[in-house]
Amino acid sequence: MKRLSNRLRYLLTRFFFCAMGLQVNYWRNRVENLWLATDIERKKEQEQLLIRNRPLNADGTEVTNIEELSKSPLLSKQMLRVNAKKTNSYQGRRFNRHTAGTTGESTSISVIPEELGRMLGVRDYCFRKWGFRLGEREARLWGRPEKGLKSWCKNFILNRRVFHPVGSETETEVRDLLKWEPEYIYGYSSLLLEAAKVIQHLDIRFKSPKCVICTAEAILPTQKEYLSTVFGAPVAEEYGSTEFDVIAFECHRGHRHIVNPWLYVENSSDSCIISDCSRRSLDIIRYDAADVIRLELNECREIGSEVIVTLLEGRSVNQFAYASKGSKFHAVHFGNLSDKYMNENSDVFGIKVVQLEYGSFEVIVTSVPKKGLLDLEQYIKRYIKYEVGYDITVKCTNEDRFPVTKQSYFISNLTLS
Repeated sequence: MKRLSNRLRYLLTRFFFCAMGLQVNYWRNRVENLWLATDIERKKEQEQLLIRNRPLNADGTEVTNIEELSKSPLLSKQMLRVNAKKTNSYQGRRFNRHTAGTTGESTSISVIPEELGRMLGVRDYCFRKWGFRLGEREARLWGRPEKGLKSWCKNFILNRRVFHPVGSETETEVRDLLKWEPEYIYGYSSLLLEAAKVIQHLDIRFKSPKCVICTAEAILPTQKEYLSTVFGAPVAEEYGSTEFDVIAFECHRGHRHIVNPWLYVENSSDSCIISDCSRRSLDIIRYDAADVIRLELNECREIGSEVIVTLLEGRSVNQFAYASKGSKFHAVHFGNLSDKYMNENSDVFGIKVVQLEYGSFEVIVTSVPKKGLLDLEQYIKRYIKYEVGYDITVKCTNEDRFPVTKQSYFISNLTLS
């Protein structure tokens, strides 16, 4: 009976995709066929899309082939944010994608059904390589609990539940997660590790998922092995972003393959540079994604391209802030609150949060907020108190005395024992 119920929920989710104009099956098949094609055929596909879309590079020049693309200047995150606020001639339905970002600055873009369909097709292609499908029961371990009717409806449509295994409700959250018996678990590496610690402590029996997917934060091989042992499932790494969704995905042999055939990803010693040849709603040519990666050719063709990501920096698993020795919360709250504060006050500034001592934080902003530093201090303290229940000390300044880091907007100077 439960198997039938799960089957019906999967079909319902896929029906919703179709009703919203998202041709997931079609695009998954296109992805599969393109990775079976030759390099010349894939390049031809990319150039045909460039001719159709005629995207503008950072200088405002049309790009119609790979040679012109490779000679284009870099597109910064700041420039992309400005471009994303502009509207083009497409007047149909759009879907918003939004994140607080790992740099402390939010990213908001909208995509048209064709573009979101491609993204979901790539995701479904990756998932099926691990024995499950997009739309099957998902447990998502995210940076904060989701509240409200809108979030509930979205998660119901996507056949997923969001869990937050940090704080006073950690054990309850983990028990609920296991009781829900997801087909796969997807989430922040740090939260997956926290959940694993609780499961090991509780020593309870549960049905193992088909796969555990780590995203948004780096994870060490020993940590992956630990997760695999505790959850009784293989662990795969995903490298993605709000702008492109899945960029690289791990195969069973441990290689992170480039998996979106419409992305042109360049090897750079300084940053990850990505162009989307298929994008119609937004020009993304030689976009500086701010993550440091190393690309290499590999004979493995289990999934996606022979190009694999052998180095990925710019994201960190050490993402917990401590209100006291025994009380911690995920640092993503600082990104969420800064994004919320800026939206509420029509303000924009970069942010870096440094933990100095237990319960004490210094917040460095790139420019003084419109309402002043004191207003931001009070806002942060109220937000953390309301969201996670902890009282913290906050000092806001726009004088940065800490070294630049590409890892995150959060830095901890604590020495944990």
